[in-house]
Amino acid sequence: MDRYLRRFPGQMAGVVGLIAVIQGITVWASTLNATLLDALIQFNLRRFLTAAALLMGGWVLIALLTYVVTIAQTRLTQTIDIAIRQDLTTLLRGKNYETFGERTVGAYVSWFTNDIEMINVQGLASFFMVVSELFGTGFALIALWRYHWTLAGTAAVLAVLIITVPRIFDRPLNRTNTALTQENEHFVNRTEDVLSGFDFLFAFHALSLITQRVVAASRELKQKAVDQSKAQTAVQVTGFLGNVMAQVVLMGLSGILAMQRLVTIGTLSAVGSLAGNVFNNLGSMSNYLGMMRGVQPIFAKYQAAAPAPATKKDPVTRVATAPLLAVQHVSFSYQDQPILQDVSLTIQQGHKYLLAGPSGAGKSTLLKLMAGYLTGYQGQLVFHGQDYRAIGQAALMDRILYLTQTPQVISGTVADNLALTAHYSAAEMIQVLRRAALITTDAEGPAFLKQNVGAKGTALSGGQLQRLALARGLLRGYHILLLDEGTSAVDGPTAVQIEQDLLLDPRLTLLMISHTPHAATAPLFDHVIQFPLTKTAGTPASV
Repeated sequence: MDRYLRRFPGQMAGVVGLIAVIQGITVWASTLNATLLDALIQFNLRRFLTAAALLMGGWVLIALLTYVVTIAQTRLTQTIDIAIRQDLTTLLRGKNYETFGERTVGAYVSWFTNDIEMINVQGLASFFMVVSELFGTGFALIALWRYHWTLAGTAAVLAVLIITVPRIFDRPLNRTNTALTQENEHFVNRTEDVLSGFDFLFAFHALSLITQRVVAASRELKQKAVDQSKAQTAVQVTGFLGNVMAQVVLMGLSGILAMQRLVTIGTLSAVGSLAGNVFNNLGSMSNYLGMMRGVQPIFAKYQAAAPAPATKKDPVTRVATAPLLAVQHVSFSYQDQPILQDVSLTIQQGHKYLLAGPSGAGKSTLLKLMAGYLTGYQGQLVFHGQDYRAIGQAALMDRILYLTQTPQVISGTVADNLALTAHYSAAEMIQVLRRAALITTDAEGPAFLKQNVGAKGTALSGGQLQRLALARGLLRGYHILLLDEGTSAVDGPTAVQIEQDLLLDPRLTLLMISHTPHAATAPLFDHVIQFPLTKTAGTPASV
């Protein structure tokens, strides 16, 4: 958290400066209590009224400055939140397909919501309170010294004890904070999982399962929250007891000094207020410091999840005599379950391949390997004569497009989903919309580009989403296309039209999975790869 506190020095200096002014005026107002009491003892009306007027003015000024500093503090907190979220997105962008999938989307959402809220409440808010209390304590000790050095010395010793003793609770506080942030992730995951099944639960009259799962997850979250509360409360109670005992000691000492005529009677009133400033602050400070230390596991979690620095990869250089793609003795397993075993294939540029066979035979896995999505394989994958591991995922994905049968979109218009972070003219986008059979004439293009796709693409049909994903790839000029049931949701005649366009494009290398190939397009494939792939007479399956 320290680096975020230092990232915006101008805003931070403004907030800290205002806090210092407020605490200075607060301590000064406390010393007026002694003036009021001494004036009353002396029956000095003018002095009494002057002190009362100054006290009133001081608190009015404190109220106005508190309003200003609260707004400034909120602005700074939100600025830091944005910086943390930006860094988190950079962290996620550095992950590859496999490492991103180690957590669910719900877990990542929890980073941006629950974790940020905990950082705000326990980290940033506590930091500003600690700053305030440090200034308040420092100014109060100076004021106590002005009355008598023993008051300041005793207060300083007691202050050290109040700050250090609660540190014995740091370890349980860190442990419970870590457990709570992890349980927040689990809660979001479980809730998202059951809510995403609303459609089929509705059909089977099983919506009560939503209540059961959410309540069960809430109970587990409750226990972690209670454990965290116990650890925090232990720090608070320790600070409170130290605060009360320290104030009593300091008031007793000021009474003794007054009896010895070393200070005035009015000093007792000021010392009471100043002792409250010092020890109320320190009693709370130990709690706030503990909470600040308690958010460190969150940042440690982010650090642990950060990908290793990327090693420099070789640029893709075409070897004239090498095939476009080669799969050489490749094996791959999901969680120790073999999917592909000793597979060898050669893919020639411009050829069209149909991958046929039952579900679960490894067709999608093979395409994901070829696209560079999966890296935990044995054997060798080669692109233009170069090993995949030397090229790297980014370079491969610039040249090979993999499309699933359940494409994803972002909220916004069709044009937003075509362009993403790039820039294309309307004419270029309309051209690929026609090629993907999303529109039939150029005149339909402008209106369709402006159409909103809806949340998660709900404003488009499944077939339109598949064709939109295809158009997105065609727009970028990919010459190697891996289609995983890419037209399965498209009506028959339109699917045939799209497939014919792709199959007759001599520049395009196409690998397409289809469980129901169309009779009109089947003859246009150069090769059929039949799954499951098996070794025959000790020779790897090959094409």
